[in-house]
Amino acid sequence: MARGITQEQVNGAIEQLLLSGERPTIERVRAALGTGSPNTLTRMLDVWWQGLGSRLTAQRRSAAVPEAPAAVIEAASALWEAALAAGQAYAEAAVAPERAALADVLTKAEAAMASDRAARASLDTHLAKAKGEAEAHYAALVMSDQRNSDLQRQVASQQAEIQALSLRIDATLARHHSVMQQAETERAAAATEREALQAHLRQAEDRAYAEVDRIRQELKVSKAQLAAQTREQATALARVGVQPRYV
Repeated sequence: MARGITQEQVNGAIEQLLLSGERPTIERVRAALGTGSPNTLTRMLDVWWQGLGSRLTAQRRSAAVPEAPAAVIEAASALWEAALAAGQAYAEAAVAPERAALADVLTKAEAAMASDRAARASLDTHLAKAKGEAEAHYAALVMSDQRNSDLQRQVASQQAEIQALSLRIDATLARHHSVMQQAETERAAAATEREALQAHLRQAEDRAYAEVDRIRQELKVSKAQLAAQTREQATALARVGVQPRYV
């Protein structure tokens, strides 16, 4: 979590965006706060969306149609809650595949980096061991004057071994360099794919917000129709001298 960014700050930024008529996207929230990583802000925005239903449920009676029957208020509130749940479910389903793909790319990139570090550590160990062995052989040559002839043959043998070891080290270094290049290529590819996935995520969010707006407009029309029908019914009953009965 980014230091200094709290859920309350994110909630405040989202509410300010809504009051100004803007949809609360990750980029807009981050611009409003001036800081915050996209991953952290995504989690906090999810928390805000998860609590939106309960907050709207608590306010549904205060937002009911004035002077409408209780049954009409309950029906309109239930329709609003269903529309909100459907919109949120649609948004979650739309971004779930992109999030899973992004997590998979990040996991593979981290595994490649861990493998590279392990290969580098192993190479350092082999190089240190080879250097120690070579130094030990040369020390034995200096300290064994009486075995000069034998040591000369051993020197030749050791030199051949050192040459072979040097070749193996060169080959190991070449493989290490190849692994490093491959890891860098995979990291670059992962970064490109991550950017593409983030673009898909933003597009999915925009589609989800558009769907929520459409449902909200349909609910507004339904509430207006219910209010009109209620007024028409009360007027018709008043004309025939019958007092309207409300449940």
